[in-house]
Amino acid sequence: MAMGVEVTIEPGTGRFDPSDQRWLDQVAALHAALAEEAGKVSRRAAPKPGRKGAVDAVVVALGSSGALTAAVSCFKAWLARDKTRTLTVTWTDQAGAEKVVKVSGNNIDQASFQALAEGVRNRLGGDG
Repeated sequence: MAMGVEVTIEPGTGRFDPSDQRWLDQVAALHAALAEEAGKVSRRAAPKPGRKGAVDAVVVALGSSGALTAAVSCFKAWLARDKTRTLTVTWTDQAGAEKVVKVSGNNIDQASFQALAEGVRNRLGGDG
């Protein structure tokens, strides 16, 4: 049986300060949508090079290709609401290498998430 894949999501914005309550509310809405649609979501503090302290990262455990499809739908819907939003999505491939995809609200298309989809499907054992 294939194991799930943990995908780390780091939301960004060109519009709000990271501590602005309006931004925090938007990020919380993304977390809630992912939890509802894609499955287990947790928060972890992750060190960020060049910054003091840790950055709050969201980790989504994707256990099937259906969960991946749901997560990508959430990502696209969230990004489409504000063209200044970005998502940096990180996961580890089968060889143990870290992979990163960064997508912004002004360049969302199916190809933007193709590397993520292929990488997660490979980790899930093909068609999940």
